[in-house]
Amino acid sequence: MEKIENWNEVEAKGMEDFKSLPVGAYECIIRKAEVYKNDKTSKQSLKVQVDIASGEYKGYFQKRYDNNTNADKTWDNNSTRYLSFEGDNIAYFKGFITCVENSNPGYKWDWDETKLTNKKICGVYQYEEYEKQDGTKAVKVRLNKFRSLDKMKDIEVSYSVKLLNGSYMDIDDYNEKKENATAEEIFGKSIVETDSGELPFDDFQI
Repeated sequence: MEKIENWNEVEAKGMEDFKSLPVGAYECIIRKAEVYKNDKTSKQSLKVQVDIASGEYKGYFQKRYDNNTNADKTWDNNSTRYLSFEGDNIAYFKGFITCVENSNPGYKWDWDETKLTNKKICGVYQYEEYEKQDGTKAVKVRLNKFRSLDKMKDIEVSYSVKLLNGSYMDIDDYNEKKENATAEEIFGKSIVETDSGELPFDDFQI
């Protein structure tokens, strides 16, 4: 192998000790909010990206983004929610707006989503099940819902897992079930069918 030029000047990345974000309620800041249209369904939603605003994990997702060396890197989807403002979901969307208003004295929603940038809000992070490209299932800590900052101290940390079917299971029970699962239970239909490689599309609920 030939010596790489400027080797001594290159900053090493990707090997640092990066702590995982625990489940819980955090003071967050909205870094970006924009109207998003799903090309498959033509449904519209508000795409909200947040980061941790205070405490030990302040700037957690910004650091993950900065440390990502991929050329096509994007903001961590684990700290992004898609909030539908159509049909029956209007009430949930208004709930989100109310949380922003309550968390930022003097702010009133005026239908300009760009003004949501840098507003504070409480983000609740919880275990969620997801399906990998190889068909296996795993758990990640993901932004689950929003609350007003004045409610944050009253939020009980939940150690249940939101399953792909929408139901919930205690994390210990989930891990025990996974340890005792058969190959068919773990891989599902992918054990006999070709995996398309597509990840399930995000939901639109708060």
